[in-house]
Amino acid sequence: MALTKTRLPRTPFLDALRKSGLLTPDDLIAFLTQHDPDCTAAADPIKFASLLIRKKLITKYQAMQILNGKTQGFLLGRYKILDGIRQDRVGMAFLAEEVGARKQVALKVLPTDRASDPTILEAFLKEVRRAARVDHTNVARVIDMDVWGLTHFVVTEYVPWPTLDKVLAEKGPLAPDVAAQYAAQVAVALKFAHDQQLYHRDVKPANIAVGPSGAVKLIDLGLTHMLENPWKQVTRRISTKEYADEIDHIAPEQAWGCEPDGRSDIYGLGSTLYSLVTGQSPFPGTASQKMAERQVRGIPRPSDVRPDLPRELDAIVQKMGAKDPHERYQSAGEVVAALHPWLPVAQWVSLGLFAEKPAPAARPARPEPAVEPKAAGKSGGLKAAFGRLWGR
Repeated sequence: MALTKTRLPRTPFLDALRKSGLLTPDDLIAFLTQHDPDCTAAADPIKFASLLIRKKLITKYQAMQILNGKTQGFLLGRYKILDGIRQDRVGMAFLAEEVGARKQVALKVLPTDRASDPTILEAFLKEVRRAARVDHTNVARVIDMDVWGLTHFVVTEYVPWPTLDKVLAEKGPLAPDVAAQYAAQVAVALKFAHDQQLYHRDVKPANIAVGPSGAVKLIDLGLTHMLENPWKQVTRRISTKEYADEIDHIAPEQAWGCEPDGRSDIYGLGSTLYSLVTGQSPFPGTASQKMAERQVRGIPRPSDVRPDLPRELDAIVQKMGAKDPHERYQSAGEVVAALHPWLPVAQWVSLGLFAEKPAPAARPARPEPAVEPKAAGKSGGLKAAFGRLWGR
């Protein structure tokens, strides 16, 4: 097999790589001329793919896809797919790069059956446009949405942090103060979104990423409008563990087919907080068992699993996870007020924006902050901020 300056050697892997659009024929000829002029590596697809990966011309994900015969779907408009991130009920999420800008983003491909329904798609696009206006430190931003061929996709900020479901799987239950701090930050993000009449609908550990400093980001805000009523999939996937995990944290009214509101997100966050401190689902079992159980009772006390947990946290989780939406906190601002002792000090001043009063029983003792608060600024100081938060 010989290489010329104008013609590539013919191998199944090189043909597939050329069809993928990831590298042009000129790119491949230049690479072979420099690194494999005798085409010995090119004759071995795995060896050649490994060489391209080491030289950072393709990714491991791209190489595996091409070796398995895939030649399409690597380029969606101006975005190049680099890796798979996760599959969830909304669609498949990929790590992508904006061609030319060398900027990494997350790209979510929407399910074809849902995107092909004009009514569903129109409502989804309206929600995404609203989500694109949300700019908050605890929310992964929506950057773009487009269609390429028949593929609809949304581009969001790429958050290179592990999600809390992976943290739980690796480390087990979290310390109560750590879990409450994460939940408090998510509550701040939900307050910001709810003020704009934007609801998440799928708050769960897998949609919360945590950074090395303890900061969190809520993922998929505005991207869950395509979620089906869970009961519609029960007959098809009722026995699968994957589906049982997917619906672990949805509010009972979502299973009834009711349009979720902010209180549904509050339930999801309470359920998430329960799992963070216990390492368990609030309602173990199959999908049908989970859904039936949450119809008759609220989220149980975390201390039933971990007796060392503070009772104040029990009260907060149970109020967030009440079966009846009217018995929960009625706004995310109330949740922030209940969890404010666990908020990072850097966010304390921003609490001056909130005015909701929490239920007295949900007020926990304040732990020592990890960082000394800064001097009071334009907000009027921490004392004034907490006074406004608690309505005093």
